[in-house]
Amino acid sequence: MNDAPDCTLRDATARDLPALQALLGHAPAWPLPAGQRLLLAADATGQPVATLRLCPGTGLAAPRYWYHVGCAVHAAAELQLFRRQPTLLLGNDLTGATELLDLAMAADAGAAMTALVRHAIAAAAELVINTDTNTAKPGPMTVFAELPGAVDGSGASPFWAGLGRHFYTGDPRAAAARHGDAWRSHVAALLPRQLVYTSFLPDDAQAVIGAAAPQTLALRTALERAGLQYRQHVRIDDAGPVLECTLAPGAAG
Repeated sequence: MNDAPDCTLRDATARDLPALQALLGHAPAWPLPAGQRLLLAADATGQPVATLRLCPGTGLAAPRYWYHVGCAVHAAAELQLFRRQPTLLLGNDLTGATELLDLAMAADAGAAMTALVRHAIAAAAELVINTDTNTAKPGPMTVFAELPGAVDGSGASPFWAGLGRHFYTGDPRAAAARHGDAWRSHVAALLPRQLVYTSFLPDDAQAVIGAAAPQTLALRTALERAGLQYRQHVRIDDAGPVLECTLAPGAAG
């Protein structure tokens, strides 16, 4: 199925890099690390209108961490008390999954992005079929994409202010600028491994758990139309949602 019949889906080449830089707002990595693919959707003139980078084997080279949003129930029948407590638990649940990075699209290119994400999911499934040598029949695979979380008027994350800053007092934006996205793997070593009750966090921090930055609304819609869903995982710095889909490799396409 293709929501953008006039859109060409293909791997990027070196000739596409200037146009992709304008779309992304930064220079895409080139050449790509082994196993990764830079994909794009081009309009009828050949101009890229959506792009993403396909990155298999997340967390296999260096651990990656997310919070799982769950709940714990405390009940005392004799006292007629029942309390459902939302919780956060640090973990590596998506290790080995395929990540969609460097997601960017032009205005009104939601259909092209949806088609591109579906194309990427099929490519990821095909990659699993071709590289899985441990079993005769590959098992289910997961594809995911992270969206940045909500921030306040100064650009700071209420979630980080409510939780992360108690364990790392540095500026997360400065850390990200210095170390890139890998800084979250480094800072995870400082975060609590125990279950965290979100009711201990300030109200504004609780309110943004799983909430994406408003400017990503069109992108989130495109990802959801491609089959990705929020499954209770969030980023550890700003609690932005992780959208996921799981499928058997043979079902992609």
